Amino acid sequence: MTTVVIIGGGAVGLSCAYVLAQQGLEVTVLERDHVGAGASAGSACMVCPSHADRTASPTSLKHGLRFLLDPKAPLKLRPKPSELGWVARFTAASLSDERADEGTRLLRRLAQRSTELHIAWADELGTGLQMNGTLNLFAGSDAATEQAAVVDEARHAGLAIEALDAAGVAALEPSVRGATHGALAPGDGHVDSLRFTECLAEGVRAHGGEIREGVEVLRVDRSGPTIRLVTTDGALEADHVVVAAGVWTRRFADDVGVSLPITPAKGYHVEFRGVAEDAQRPIYFSDAHCVATPLDGRLRIAGTLEIGTDPDEVDMRRVDALREAGERFLGPLPEEPSHIWLGQRPLTADSMPLIGPLPGDPRVVIASGHGTLGITLAPVTGELVAGHITGELGTPDPLLDPARFR
Repeated sequence: MTTVVIIGGGAVGLSCAYVLAQQGLEVTVLERDHVGAGASAGSACMVCPSHADRTASPTSLKHGLRFLLDPKAPLKLRPKPSELGWVARFTAASLSDERADEGTRLLRRLAQRSTELHIAWADELGTGLQMNGTLNLFAGSDAATEQAAVVDEARHAGLAIEALDAAGVAALEPSVRGATHGALAPGDGHVDSLRFTECLAEGVRAHGGEIREGVEVLRVDRSGPTIRLVTTDGALEADHVVVAAGVWTRRFADDVGVSLPITPAKGYHVEFRGVAEDAQRPIYFSDAHCVATPLDGRLRIAGTLEIGTDPDEVDMRRVDALREAGERFLGPLPEEPSHIWLGQRPLTADSMPLIGPLPGDPRVVIASGHGTLGITLAPVTGELVAGHITGELGTPDPLLDPARFR
């Protein structure tokens, strides 16, 4: 039987494990902490083809420069000297509208397929997925223009979207106030990302897979007929290895022989209990670039992107900015959140995921660099990775190929 070891027990790694285990392969997942301990647990919980955009774009570059001096802005950039190369690559990748559009088209196709898998897995695993769409809110003097741009872009991409006036927004989400324009993307959904990850782990085990928590991989040795992994819990061998370790994937660049320009992009979420209890769907605040998602008795407001900052430091200005964004459209919120989370999302130098086998060694497949789209794209990533391991897929898409940074 073909053996596969997957490095990383987040949503992406477990999606790969679930698909491979379903196909009868012998799967072992190695997780350095516990299932869902990383970015998977702290996401905005969106399954969102409508927001599957390539981050590296002229628009993002323009907004990024504008945000740099605002401590409460959605983007904060304080790159360390070791990351200046990544910043230069990201800037170069952000200069072309054509490349940005090409990347967004691919991400949206993948997200649509991934949503189909999310729906199927909700039935199989009981993930609690809700397909109520995403509501985008706009206010201010440019609200009509911003709404029209979002609606036109979605329709051009073949996505369903409905333009709403203030009355339409209020009818859809009575807790919302202050929005003059809205746009509902009915093909989106949301799922508690930690529950989703834990359900995947149960599914992997139900299909005979093994999940070993608290085990860190120290080295990947590809010199022999099988791949040997040195871990904190001894060594093991496998026919194939999938590296799905999020921001820690880049640690294995020397072992796998390709450049993996991934940087940690720190994000936050804050949660409040007993507010907006009638909310049915994620509510995206377009001006603040953050989203409020209703989850089992609590409201999670997630967003911000910090590059080069201390990964463990909580910047309360960022927390306050999320709360203030929520209050603008949802009314007064408690001054102190019931929960604050921060974590690191893996962002590549062109903001496109790394999904595919190594050049010259198809025994190793990379599945990382999903940025803020990890939950959305996890199922389709599992499907692609399984296709590469079983031989059903050949050369990876050039926009996803891990060899593209050589």
